[in-house]
Amino acid sequence: MNAAVSEEIVNKRGKVSSPVWQFFGYYKSDRSQTNVVSKLCKTVVPAKTGNTTNLMYHLSRAHPLEHSRIQQTTSVAATPHKQQITMERYSASVPYDKESKRYKDITEAVAYFSVYI
Repeated sequence: MNAAVSEEIVNKRGKVSSPVWQFFGYYKSDRSQTNVVSKLCKTVVPAKTGNTTNLMYHLSRAHPLEHSRIQQTTSVAATPHKQQITMERYSASVPYDKESKRYKDITEAVAYFSVYI
């Protein structure tokens, strides 16, 4: 049996911002954490600089069930909450009176930018 196949796979060091990392790690002997390994099938997956695109592709092709679970957790359902927080923060920080010329000019410029640019 290949020694690498039986070697322990450890989690990525540092902050992990994507749920895809629950299915990937590094061999314990890979101290510099350069070769990402699937915890499911022990395949080395190229992922330079921690980019998760290839990891998601590997999951979609080799492990479709796990890929669908990731898709459910990262679906659009998370977006409205973030948008709501952004809108709440923006609404709370508007220092101009809504009837002032400054407020109207800024609103018009933002609307123009969002439609025409």
